[in-house]
Amino acid sequence: MKEGLTDRIGLFVKSFTIFTSCCAISFFLDWQTALFLVWSGPIFLVTSSLIPKLSKNATKETLNVSEEANGIAEECILNVKTVASCNGQNQMVERYASALHSGISASVKVAFTAGLLNASANLLYFAFNSFGLWYATISYHNGRVPSAGDVFAVVYLALAGTNNFSRLGPNLIALMKARSAAAKIYKTIDSANEGNHEEMTPKLDPSRAELHVQFRNVSFSFPSRSQPVLESLSFNLQSGMSIGLVGKSGCGKSTTIKLLTRLLETEHGQILLGGAPLEKYDKKKLRQMICIVSQEPCLFSGSIRENICLGRPFADREVERACRTAYAHDFISALDKGYDTLIGSSGVTLSGGQNQRIAIARAIVSNPRLLLLDEATSALDTKSERIVQEALDNASKGRSTIVIAHRLSTIKNVDQVIVMDGGKVVEQGGYDELRTKHDGVFARMVTEQEIERRKTRDADEDESEKEAEDVEVDDPDVEMITEQIQEQSFGTMSGGMIALLARNKCTTSIILLVGLLRGFAGPLFSIRYLFVFGSLEEDNYETILFWLMVGTMAVGLYNFLFQLLSQPICQYLGEKVMNDLCVSCLRSILHRPIAYFDRESTSPSACAVLLSQQPPLAMSIIDNKLSVVIDGLFGCVAMLVLTFVLCGAAGFIGLIYLISFLSLLVIFAKISDRAYDEVVNVDKTGEIALEIFDNVATIQQLAVESHFMEKYQDMMVKRDVPLAKKIRCQSIVHATTESIFYIFDFLATAIGVYFVYLGYYAPKMLFLSEQLINNVGFKTFLMSESFKEMISASSAARLVFNLIDPELEQSLDTPVSQFTCEGSIRGDSLSFAYPSRPDRKVLNELSFSVDQARSLAFVGPSGGGKSTLVNLLERFYDPNSGQMLMDNTPFTSLTPFELRSNIALVSQEPILFRGTISDNIRLGVEGVSDDDVREACRLANAVQFIQDFPEGYSTLVGEKGRSLSGGQKQRIAIARALVRNPRVIILDEATSALDTQSEKVVREALESSAHGRTSIIIAHRLDTIRHCDEICFVEGERIVERGSHEELVAKRGRYFDMTEQQRL
Repeated sequence: MKEGLTDRIGLFVKSFTIFTSCCAISFFLDWQTALFLVWSGPIFLVTSSLIPKLSKNATKETLNVSEEANGIAEECILNVKTVASCNGQNQMVERYASALHSGISASVKVAFTAGLLNASANLLYFAFNSFGLWYATISYHNGRVPSAGDVFAVVYLALAGTNNFSRLGPNLIALMKARSAAAKIYKTIDSANEGNHEEMTPKLDPSRAELHVQFRNVSFSFPSRSQPVLESLSFNLQSGMSIGLVGKSGCGKSTTIKLLTRLLETEHGQILLGGAPLEKYDKKKLRQMICIVSQEPCLFSGSIRENICLGRPFADREVERACRTAYAHDFISALDKGYDTLIGSSGVTLSGGQNQRIAIARAIVSNPRLLLLDEATSALDTKSERIVQEALDNASKGRSTIVIAHRLSTIKNVDQVIVMDGGKVVEQGGYDELRTKHDGVFARMVTEQEIERRKTRDADEDESEKEAEDVEVDDPDVEMITEQIQEQSFGTMSGGMIALLARNKCTTSIILLVGLLRGFAGPLFSIRYLFVFGSLEEDNYETILFWLMVGTMAVGLYNFLFQLLSQPICQYLGEKVMNDLCVSCLRSILHRPIAYFDRESTSPSACAVLLSQQPPLAMSIIDNKLSVVIDGLFGCVAMLVLTFVLCGAAGFIGLIYLISFLSLLVIFAKISDRAYDEVVNVDKTGEIALEIFDNVATIQQLAVESHFMEKYQDMMVKRDVPLAKKIRCQSIVHATTESIFYIFDFLATAIGVYFVYLGYYAPKMLFLSEQLINNVGFKTFLMSESFKEMISASSAARLVFNLIDPELEQSLDTPVSQFTCEGSIRGDSLSFAYPSRPDRKVLNELSFSVDQARSLAFVGPSGGGKSTLVNLLERFYDPNSGQMLMDNTPFTSLTPFELRSNIALVSQEPILFRGTISDNIRLGVEGVSDDDVREACRLANAVQFIQDFPEGYSTLVGEKGRSLSGGQKQRIAIARALVRNPRVIILDEATSALDTQSEKVVREALESSAHGRTSIIIAHRLDTIRHCDEICFVEGERIVERGSHEELVAKRGRYFDMTEQQRL
């Protein structure tokens, strides 16, 4: 769409203006000849207009394919850790390559249609030209045309105008693509406006309504499923009352929250607020009085303060008070820049618990009337959970609260518990009432969980300080060190245009050959003027004119053939080359060490945006535009040689013109390259848009759409400064290259006339030389448009090449030996600091070991280094000192593929990819049968809910698995780990998202599947690790306690304190 809104419209108008003015002058000179030739204009117009009509469907198909491919690339780059841990890089690359390949045929159809119609237009031009010269010459001999000069002038002017219609093809293609893209955008805008139209009608103010929420027979089902998620759901929430929603995963708890915040709309039944239907209230004001803390916290790029405020005018003391309440103030204050610390995209530099506490502070600071807590403390350690839960209990006083919980201890103090199953309420009552109910569903859940929290003694004063020391954050002060580390580790490949052409020598050679063959048409066509002069001077002019027409049409057919073939051939070759480049780029990105993504310039979002935006621009280097440039260069050289033969003085001027023209283009290339880099470095609009689209539900729930709109608009204003510089540069060069021809044409004519006056050349030779120089100018105009696009494409190609590591590519082509692991893991004296924070250690001389088929657990406060150990175990990073070993083999002696083939990771926040359930389970594993998939799902307690779907294992999970509940996604992730049959399994809070019943079954499944496997477990909930062979308590960069559960309890140390808090 952007391309269609730039100079394409101007070029279209320019061509039309030239057509009308040239036709007007030609009519003045000889209206009869002009009247015949001017009909070529409408014919060219019809021919050009057919291009977008005939290519409409194919163009839409190319846009859809591009959208699908970009979605695949974006999804796997943003979740590169999950892809890497599953060894799923090759599968993702194959899916991406397949999507790209499916669009080649549609692109070739568009190119063939454009080539056919453009070639037909040029053939018609040849025909009209030969007939016009024949008719004007006959008229000259009949005395109707007064002079020989008028013969050339009327034909040249008439066809110079109509010829511009043959140049409308590329501009119309761009406009057609822009129209197709705009149709999608406007459709999205119109669909949003339809929703806004409802909001334009007068709405009630929810802040004035009594906070009495009623669900009356509410039913809802997703379009992709026939089975309803909610079915006749009814319950009441009185003002100031708190309700706990419990039930197994997938029973509709989270859907209830989305209906209440109007992210979804009810199908049947009503939701009432203060007695009025929810639809009667202003949607934005409704969301402003509601605040939600979700199970998976969503933070945005920016500072901690910005993440809490999100554009809302909260004072510093309000922000600090909210953070103290959320137990976040201490670790934030210990950071170098405190609340102004940048936490990176999605808060990736903080631990899960720290992310959650900031999200809780963001909810509390707005002082909502209705608080929605969807597993709000699931990511916290025991002590933090207790304190934050007390804070949330205090924050809930005086306001209505709905708590979704799997951990029943978090809803002990709610006024009413609602037990859901199958989208219905199956039990309802007080916590104690339901707990003591004989054979009750809730009573069974409490019994199975077997945990009841109690108030504990105060913890050590220094715990939060130690935790804060372990926060890994970005710091601009060490950016230089980071860049040096990364530049030493990862080479780059530059070169832009030359690099791309050299990388594809065979394709380049074919396109060059096509361009050279096309280039013969121009010089051959120019020779026709010799025949015209002969017909004007000879008596047998009719014979000469006959051969003139035959020769012109023969050249026209030659040009038609090669122009018809060149566009689809070059388009096909260009698509193949760019698809291969995109695939190599994605392949290199996904195989990069995780440290590569710690820098802002190479963050996952930056890489995803670059991969989606730059390759289409870079394709101009090696598609039909390269053929046009070669055609132009060859034609210019050939015609200049003829000019030197006819009139050396004019040829010399023409040579100076061509050299000056090419020199200007080279200068433009260098200036444009710098300007392009500056725009790319400043422009972060794509990354902001990606972040917005990725977290649109959170943004809508927080009612901060205006903040992100302002953020996006501010970035656009910031981008406009270097962009204006680039545009000014392009405008100056364009104007110069356009005007310089007329200057040199005047000089060639003046000098030629002077030499004719001196008797060195005949007038005929000078005229022929002038026509050749005019044709050179015409060729340079055509060539310059393509060359300018190729210059910008060169900058884009260089950026794409910077993402490709040639050494890494070479290593990926090396066959990987199979490493058979027995399952023992050891870490010796591990010290580690993240590359973005090299002066602050996260681990310090930490050692551990776990033997084959044994289990090891790491516990401790949030931010204490447990997640860092997972990063080292998966070799996302290498330790700064010490070493990790598998079966006494150093990790560094193994490739990441060999290591991860023996390790399976189940993370706290499950990541699924678009595709089917079966596709997600098979990720990164070859040769898995359907029986293997079903067995893994059985172990993960996922068979039942999968079979409930109409499509079963072929059910599409949607982007990020959004069509599944949190617990369902986690069970799919567990099945994905088990199907790999790993020797080592790492569980990072693997059952935190499951309901009580599912957690028990999955835990038993994990324990049974752990036989013969080594298990490493990261846990906050100690009941999940009490049977481990060894437990390590990680705090303050080190392991402070280790032993079995019984041994550590007997020590009455830090682990004992945690068990007392949970009272196992």
